[in-house]
Amino acid sequence: MPNLFALNMPADGRRPAARPNIGYGAKASSPVHIERRQLSACGAIEAEWAALAARAIEPNPFYEPGFALPAAQHLVSFRDVQVLLVWQGKSGSSGRLLGFSPLQPSRRLFGSDTLTGWNDARLGNAAPLIDRDELGPVIEAVLGMRGSWGSLASSGLLLPGIDRDGDLAQGVLQQAAEMGWRATLSAATPPPLPLAEGGPDLAALRHGLSRHGELALVEASSRQDLRDIVEMLLALEASGPLARAGTATLQDIRETAFLRAMTRSLARARQCRAGLLTLDGQPIAGAIVIGKGRRRWLYASAQEERFASFAPLAQLVAQLRRRNHAAQLVGDIPGPHAVTDRLALGELRLLPRPKRGPRPVGLSQPRRAIAAG
Repeated sequence: MPNLFALNMPADGRRPAARPNIGYGAKASSPVHIERRQLSACGAIEAEWAALAARAIEPNPFYEPGFALPAAQHLVSFRDVQVLLVWQGKSGSSGRLLGFSPLQPSRRLFGSDTLTGWNDARLGNAAPLIDRDELGPVIEAVLGMRGSWGSLASSGLLLPGIDRDGDLAQGVLQQAAEMGWRATLSAATPPPLPLAEGGPDLAALRHGLSRHGELALVEASSRQDLRDIVEMLLALEASGPLARAGTATLQDIRETAFLRAMTRSLARARQCRAGLLTLDGQPIAGAIVIGKGRRRWLYASAQEERFASFAPLAQLVAQLRRRNHAAQLVGDIPGPHAVTDRLALGELRLLPRPKRGPRPVGLSQPRRAIAAG
């Protein structure tokens, strides 16, 4: 049975985030090479992929095997995604994976290609996985690649959906000045709006909700618990406004299969938590949180419409945040209560070092004078 906890904790358990000490310098001791592979075929290197994700300069659960492989299997938009793999040594188990970047080439009729990072509405972060100690060699390899995408040379790298304040963006900007790359970081989306202030206090709302029955927080403590909570959340969502609009997850077979497979896969790597807020044993709010460490994402959530005025989802998210010790919980929920964080996403564009062209061919000064005479 799921664990039941009395809902008597403070409403918001925020903790300040701290940036880790990261070295950006080039440390690759042997040559690196690039491989292109379909995302759906990356299951063959899952161990190397997972090891890279654990030491990435910016952890990203959306590019973990547990998220990306189910997406490639069940979602049409991920089916043809290709991945740029940067290896030190040979590919596979005998080599060391330094970079994992899902990309789409932006082809032009003439000239070289710009390598464009993959992005999708389901991704809360599109930062590629790059070894924290090998940022320089990986970027150099990508910017200097030849022929891998059917072009003579890479004309640059465009990464959308990047956290402007994240370790990847800041590390690349720092490295660009040292390596001679041309780097720009622009705001691809409007900056986050200030969190609304005012409105009823969550503690007061919790007290009001408790008058309708006994409140409890339910969290999964086993794989079966997780499956049960995910199904309850899906049912709760399917009883609300999304179902009337035809956009509830249960109304899409592929989305439903993906969500079930993704949550189970990430849970095996301790990267997925799910919880319910129940009233007299009946769920009135549900949430799925993915990621681990100081930053996590609220991936899916729903609440019972009849009790929306008591903000049950905000109450649930605040409790999950506190119990999971998340310094940042990124996501959006309805209402004015500041229980989640928002990221300022942007586009990171990198261009290789400008190359010196050949000297113009012309007459020397003495020959010009002779020709003029």
